Amino acid sequence: MSEAAGVCESSRADEETSRLVESGPAGKTWSSGEDRACSRLLEWLNPEPLNPDPDAADDAAAPSDPRRTGILVHCALPVEPCSSLDDAPITDALRRVMKRHYGDLSPADRYSWPAVARGCNTVIVSHNADRPLSYLAPLLTHILLNSIFTSLTSSSGPIVVLLCPGWEKVQAVYDLLEEMKVVSVLRPVILLLGTGKDEAKAARIPKNCLLLVTTPFSLVRLLSCHCFLFLHLYHLVLDEADRLFTLAPDQMATILQHFQKVTSSEENASCPQQLVAVAKRWTGHMEGLVANHMPYPCIVMTVPEEAALYGNVQQIVLMTLESSKVSVLLGALDFNPDVGQKTLIVANSAQEVEDVFKALSNRSAFCLKTHEGLTHQFDFVIQQWRKDIGPGTHVILVTTTECLKCLGVGDATCVVHYGFPASPKLFGGRLSFMAENFRNLSERVFCEDQTRSLPHPTRSVLLISERNACHVVGVLRYLRRTNAPLPPELLAFAQGVRVAREDQKTNRPLCSYLKSFGVCRDSSVCPDRHRFIPKLDQSVLPASGVIEVVPLYIKTASVFYGRVVQKEDGGGFCSVASEMTAFYADRKPGAEEVLEGGFYAVQEDQVFHRVKVLSVPDRGDRLFFSVLVLFIDVGKEEEVKSHQILQLPERFHSLPGQAVEIVVCRVKPIDAEADWHPKVTRAINQKIRGLQHRARAVFSLGNTVFVDPMVRVTQVPGMKTVINEYSVQSEVLNTGMGTSNQEHLDLLRALCQEDEEAAHVSESGGGPASLEVRIKAEVEVLADAVRAAEVGRLADLPLLEPLSPVSPTVRSPVPAPPGPELHLVPVCDQKPLLDRRAAVGQRDDLKIGDGGEVLPKTRPAAHLNPGGVPAGDDQQDSDDSTKSFHPLARWYQTSDCVIVTVKLRNPESQHCDFYPDRVVYSCRVNGRTYRADLQLHGHISAERCCWEMKSNEPVLKLVKQQQGCWERLVKTRNIFVSYDMEHFEEDEDRTVNGPCFVEDQGKDHWYVNSKGGSESD
Repeated sequence: MSEAAGVCESSRADEETSRLVESGPAGKTWSSGEDRACSRLLEWLNPEPLNPDPDAADDAAAPSDPRRTGILVHCALPVEPCSSLDDAPITDALRRVMKRHYGDLSPADRYSWPAVARGCNTVIVSHNADRPLSYLAPLLTHILLNSIFTSLTSSSGPIVVLLCPGWEKVQAVYDLLEEMKVVSVLRPVILLLGTGKDEAKAARIPKNCLLLVTTPFSLVRLLSCHCFLFLHLYHLVLDEADRLFTLAPDQMATILQHFQKVTSSEENASCPQQLVAVAKRWTGHMEGLVANHMPYPCIVMTVPEEAALYGNVQQIVLMTLESSKVSVLLGALDFNPDVGQKTLIVANSAQEVEDVFKALSNRSAFCLKTHEGLTHQFDFVIQQWRKDIGPGTHVILVTTTECLKCLGVGDATCVVHYGFPASPKLFGGRLSFMAENFRNLSERVFCEDQTRSLPHPTRSVLLISERNACHVVGVLRYLRRTNAPLPPELLAFAQGVRVAREDQKTNRPLCSYLKSFGVCRDSSVCPDRHRFIPKLDQSVLPASGVIEVVPLYIKTASVFYGRVVQKEDGGGFCSVASEMTAFYADRKPGAEEVLEGGFYAVQEDQVFHRVKVLSVPDRGDRLFFSVLVLFIDVGKEEEVKSHQILQLPERFHSLPGQAVEIVVCRVKPIDAEADWHPKVTRAINQKIRGLQHRARAVFSLGNTVFVDPMVRVTQVPGMKTVINEYSVQSEVLNTGMGTSNQEHLDLLRALCQEDEEAAHVSESGGGPASLEVRIKAEVEVLADAVRAAEVGRLADLPLLEPLSPVSPTVRSPVPAPPGPELHLVPVCDQKPLLDRRAAVGQRDDLKIGDGGEVLPKTRPAAHLNPGGVPAGDDQQDSDDSTKSFHPLARWYQTSDCVIVTVKLRNPESQHCDFYPDRVVYSCRVNGRTYRADLQLHGHISAERCCWEMKSNEPVLKLVKQQQGCWERLVKTRNIFVSYDMEHFEEDEDRTVNGPCFVEDQGKDHWYVNSKGGSESD
C-alpha cells in the first residue's frame, strides 16, 4: 500500500472512531454502512483474536457463498441464511433463552434454522450436532406457531417424537426443554421402557402430552402395544442420527415405516409433516432416509469430509515410493477422456508444483500451475479454468492448498493428493473443491432421460509413500467408510502402529468397559489400556472357588467395591476399625495441613474411614474448601470438606487398603447402552450394600475379582440349612434394564491368553521398544513392501501394463496380535485409473489373483462385539471381503434334538450343510463373510435336520440319532459357542438342584455351587 493510501485509510478509521464515541448508546440505530465500518475498525484494532478452538476457525464467519468455507447446502427450495440470533426465525422468548445459553450461531445454524423453522425436512451434519440447542429453537418455534393449533382439533397423542441414542441424552434433552420454558405448553414426557414382562402394556402417556422424548428401542416396544397413540405424529426428530442407525437399525426401520404410514394417510394430508435428522457423520442409512422418507429435503453439511461421502466421491489409494510418485501419477491420469474432466493436483510445496508441472508438460497435457510465488498469475489461471470444456478435454491445475482457497474452485471432477494431507480436516477441505459435482439428493428427477441431470463422476486419488506413512492412521479411519479398496500392506502398517501405541499404555489402568462387559465401547478413542500385561494384572485374589464378599460402594449395577471376608479376619481389618473407633472416641484432632497423597481419616455417621488425598485445590484466601479423597477401605472417590479431615496415627498406615473391585459377570445394559441406567444402580445399591454375599470367583485381574453367581445367603436359625434369598444377576435382569451377556468371561479369557502369548514373543525379542522407534520400524517395513511391489510392477514399464499379482508376506518387527495373515499385492497399476470407463461412472476395483488369495485365521474373540461383529472399524486389519469370521452360536437341547441359534441379524447368501458328526453354516452380513464349522459332541440324523429364520436370525434344528442329554454341543471347547440361558429352565427338570447353592456335607459346613446345568462350550 502507498503512503498516501495509508494516510487516507487512517483518516477514515479516525472518522469511524469519533462517530463511535459520539453515538454512545445510540449505536443501536446505526445504519448498516456504519455497522460495517465499525466492524472493520474493530477488526483493524484486533486482527487476530484469540481462538481457543483451532478446528473451529472455519466456523468464525459465514459468507454469502457457503461453498467458500466448505459448507454444502442442497435444498429443493431456496434458503436465505440468518446472520445472528437477532434475525433468527425463532420466537422472542426462545431468543432470550438462546442468548443466555448458546452464544453466536454456527454456520450450520445459519443455513438450517430457516429450513427447520419453515417446516422443511432437514438433514444437518456438523461438528456440534451432539448439542440439542443447535436445532431445538427453530423446531419448537415451528411447533408452537403451526403444529400445536392443528393438534388441538385432533385426538390425544404426541405430535412430536424426539429420538435419542441413549438414556443420558434423553435426560439432557428434557432438561433443555425445561430451561426453554415450553413444558407448560408442550408438556414433554420421558419414556424409557425395559424388557420386563407387560412393561410396555402398562406404560401410560398423559393425554395432554404433545412431545415425547425416548429411544428407538423404547418407542418400538410402545408401538407394539399402543400404536394408536401415534396416529397424529407430525414431527419426527432424530438426534445423532448416525448413532441411531448404527445402534438400532431394525428399530429405526420400524419407526420410519410407521411415520410414513401416518403422514401419508388422507386424514393427515393437510397437517404439517416434518422429519429432522441431526448427525456428526454421514452414513449409508441416512442416504436411504433421505431417498425414501424425506421429500424435498434441505441438506446442510459443514464437515467437508462428510460432504464428500454424501456426494459419492470415489476414493482411490495408490501406494508408491517417494522417488516414483511422478511416474505413478502419470500412469493414473487419462489424458484423452471421452467426457471433459477438470483435475486438481494438490502439492505441499512450490517445488513439488514445479516438478509435477514439468512432468505433465512433457506429456503435452493442458496444464496450469499456481503457488505462492506466482500470485500475479491467479487471474489468468482462474480465467482459463472457468472456460467451458468439451469431450476429450482434460484441464489439469497443479497448485497448493493455500492457493486453492484463494482461487475459489468448486467444479473439479478429480482431486489428486500428490502431497499427503496431514489431517482428515485438510483432506476434506481438498475434496470440497469438487462440491459442484457432488450428487444432490434434494433434487428429484422426473424426466425419463435422467442421465442428463447426473453430475460428472468425482474421484479422489491419494498417493501414499513411505515419507508420510506415519500420518496415515487418521485418514485410514475415514477411508474405511468409503468402501474403497485399501492396499493390504497399508492396513498391516496401520495395525502395527495401533499395536505399538497400545503397548505404550502401560501406565494406564485396564479399560473399565473391557472388565465390565468384555468389550470396549470405542477402543479408538478410549485412553485406557486394552491389553493384558501379566506383570501389571497379576492378582492375589482368588480366581476360583466360593468366597464371601461385602459390597460397600456400588459403582454401577454390575461393578461394586467391597471386602472379601476371610475366616481369620479378627486380626486384620476388623481390629483396625475397632482401634480407630476407640482412638477417636475421646478426641478428633483435625489435620494441620492437607497434602496430596497423604493419609488421613474421615468420619461418616459413626464410622471412621481411612482416606488418601487425591487432589488439593488452590485454596487462595478461602478458609473452607473441598478435597477429593479416596476411601481406601471402601473404594469410592468423593469430595469432602477440609474441616472434616482428621489426622491418622502412623500405626494405621501399615494395613493395606481393603477395597476390592467386584465384577458380576453375564449381565449388561439393554438396547446397546454404554452405561447402566441410574435406576438399576439405585435398586441394586438398596438391595445389596453392606450385606454379606456368597459368590463363586471365576477370574481375577489385579485388584478385581470376577464372580458368577453372587447370591445373598441367610441361615435358618437353629439349623445348618441356608436359604438363597436372591441372585444379583437375577435382580439386575428383573429390572428390565439389563440383559444376558454370556460371552463376557470367554472374551476376557481369550484376551488374556492372546496377550500372554504376545508378551512371551516380545520378551524373547528383547523387550518393547519406544513408540517412536517401533513406528519408525513399521515405516521401514512399509517402504520395503512397496519397493517389492515396485520391482514387480516396473518389469514391463515401457508397456505400462498391470502385472499378475505377487504375494510376498509382509512381516513386521512389532509383535501383533494373532489375526489374518496379510499378503502384499501390487496396488498401483500403471493402467490409467481415470479412464473412459471412469468418466461414465464405472469403477476399477483392485483384485487379488488366485496366487494371492489366502483365507486368514479366525479373528480373535477379544475384538468381537456380541453377535460376532468387530468392535469398530478401527479393529479391522484387512479388507473384510477376504476374511471369514466365526459367528456366535447359542444352543439348547431336548431329549431328541438340539436347537442352535446363530447370532447374526438378517444374513444373506446363507448355506448350511448337515453331516452325521458336524454342521457347516456360512453367510454374509454387512459385507463380511461368516462361517461356522461345528464338530458335534454326538451324532445326528443329517437327512432329518433343517434350518429356518426366526426373529431375523438363523435357527438350526439338529435331530439326535439317539435320544439323551448331550454334555456339550461340540467336541472341543469353542469360545464362540455357549448355552442358551433363556431356555435354561427347560432343562432344570433333568437337574436335581439347578444352578443354586446346595449343601456340602463337609465338617466345616461350607456350601459350594453345584454343577447343575450345562456350562458354555
